[in-house]
Amino acid sequence: MISSRFKPTKLTFLFLMLAAMMILMGGAAVAPALPLISEAFPDVPSATISLIVTLPALAIAITGFFIGILSDRIGRIRVLAASVAIFTIAGSSGYYLTTIPAILAGRFILGIGIAGIICTTSTLIVCYYEGVTRARVLGYQAAAMGIGVLILETSGGLLAGISWHSAFLIYLIGVIIFFGILLTMKEPACINAGPSKAAPGDTGTAPDETIAPKEVFPVTPLILAYITLFAGNLLFFLMPTQFPYLIAAMDTARIIGENTALTAGIFLGIGGCASALMGVLYGRIAWRYHRYTILTITLLSFGIGLCSLGLATSLVMVGLGVIFVGIGEGLLMPTVLSWIAAITPQQFLGRAMGGFSVSLNLGQFTSSLAIIPVIAIVATCNNMFLAFGCVALVLVLPYVAVLIKEKYSPSVPAENGLA
Repeated sequence: MISSRFKPTKLTFLFLMLAAMMILMGGAAVAPALPLISEAFPDVPSATISLIVTLPALAIAITGFFIGILSDRIGRIRVLAASVAIFTIAGSSGYYLTTIPAILAGRFILGIGIAGIICTTSTLIVCYYEGVTRARVLGYQAAAMGIGVLILETSGGLLAGISWHSAFLIYLIGVIIFFGILLTMKEPACINAGPSKAAPGDTGTAPDETIAPKEVFPVTPLILAYITLFAGNLLFFLMPTQFPYLIAAMDTARIIGENTALTAGIFLGIGGCASALMGVLYGRIAWRYHRYTILTITLLSFGIGLCSLGLATSLVMVGLGVIFVGIGEGLLMPTVLSWIAAITPQQFLGRAMGGFSVSLNLGQFTSSLAIIPVIAIVATCNNMFLAFGCVALVLVLPYVAVLIKEKYSPSVPAENGLA
């Protein structure tokens, strides 16, 4: 039932953030256990084992848009609660399943649950909050995603130290979130996704942008936002799928014994902390800088971080690499979400966020496919990270070109994200 008077409480905000923790690393929470799973199934190719992390992303890419449409029609809270239930049951299924095909089937169903979480949490934030508060909460959402990396990856590493089956128990956190959603949230009367007024010096990154009077689904600007998110997440998701193998090959990583799963989880958690910090600061950053400036910094951070991992010979270099990658992801997510919220009329928010979930996770899934020919060419995991780092640095150039064009154009003002 839609409540026109419901205002989100602190508990509403808390459980929105807890649900957001699942968005980025819901499929990758068991990533530190991948080397152990490979040992348990020596006849299964490593590319197939990697599907345990990336297959949920494929499921999201297939179903995300349709779940977004469903949430527009039957309500965001219903879809969110059902999605968290699916997340919990399917995610933890790997604890008692004993074959790779069965585990992969559970992972695909898990992806359907995550798709619903992505669509509805992002839409609810846009509906519950507006103006500067919305920008701040979107930043907090990105921070929650980063904290999710820290909690899920570190906990997954700890549980993997018991057994690879135990790593899947981390998904039981969904039980708490499920009941929190039912107790603290109501279906919103969605406010206009556009702004109330522009801020001084606003150059297009804050969500306070004016929507055109004719409310149509903004296909072209959304595609540009989706492509940006796809490229960024393709680069980011090299971390949960390949970083554990990079750590496993480093002698210096054996600081707590031969099992390097916890070490990998700790470093991935450090990257999550960097991402969370940028999310906390995002409200201030978005209010001051042009969207393309932020995206330039984002891809530059990805490039520096991935190249650092490719060249790393010590854990200090590894730490710097994961921090830069975390900074890039912490900026990418809220920037694209603000972009979508700014240009999408409220009646299309569910499907727009469905497209967000599709591009987000198609990038994740494609990353597992992209590494196969690259590793075949460059031979080592280090060189693979270095190659993708160079790709990220090349992707910086179009955003720099747009910024230069807008800065020196004598007659055309900067556009707000090509809306």
